[in-house]
Amino acid sequence: MKRAVIFIAAVILIAIAWDTGADPVRLARGLPWIFDFVRRMLPPDPSVLPAALLGALKTLEIALLGTAAAAVLALPLGFLSARNVAPRAVFYPARAVLNFFRSVDTQVYALVLVAAVGLGPFPGVLAVVAYTTTSLAKLYGEAVEGVDPGPVDAITATGATRLQVLRFGVIPQVLPLFLSYILYRLETNIRAATVLGFVGAGGIGFYLQTYLRMIDYRAASTVLLVTVAMVMVVDAISSRLRDRLV
Repeated sequence: MKRAVIFIAAVILIAIAWDTGADPVRLARGLPWIFDFVRRMLPPDPSVLPAALLGALKTLEIALLGTAAAAVLALPLGFLSARNVAPRAVFYPARAVLNFFRSVDTQVYALVLVAAVGLGPFPGVLAVVAYTTTSLAKLYGEAVEGVDPGPVDAITATGATRLQVLRFGVIPQVLPLFLSYILYRLETNIRAATVLGFVGAGGIGFYLQTYLRMIDYRAASTVLLVTVAMVMVVDAISSRLRDRLV
């Protein structure tokens, strides 16, 4: 049985590789061009460092504001999409709506919002809010569904209202998870926000796109290094905070 599954999986992967044109020979032939591209990016141009740092700051602001707003907006949606809290008449439509809007990528939201409100960081913030709200709401809902029913039943037995049960029986259990999810989404939103500038939504991606279009590869490498440093620092801080929460 296992051999049959492995054989079928291998056949499927080979068929997919054939259909997508995955050719190691083509990759090998393209390596000299990749090395030449990297060569032209060295050494980095330090004169564009102030602009790169300004772009990094804008990216952080987009991610922070968007994540903070989404964390709040996702709270009611998370409880409405929790099977053990929301009625069935509410649960299924809420889950369907979340799945629908979560299937749209942040960049797609940014494209639409740039057309709606114009260029700059603001549509980037709105795009982060639009995607992160639905993503966090799904995570919130799953966390609520996984609570220990003991404290909930004990509080319910005292005659507490539904809101009191949520306040004293559910939220204390899920709050550390909620905070951990918010920090994780902040990490991913910073990565997503770095490329929002490619569609006119501001941030460090705008500078990267500009220098690449100008064929100024040394300046582009400076922007890339700043981006990598920013993501690494934020990841390290977020990981430590999440370790303390869990």
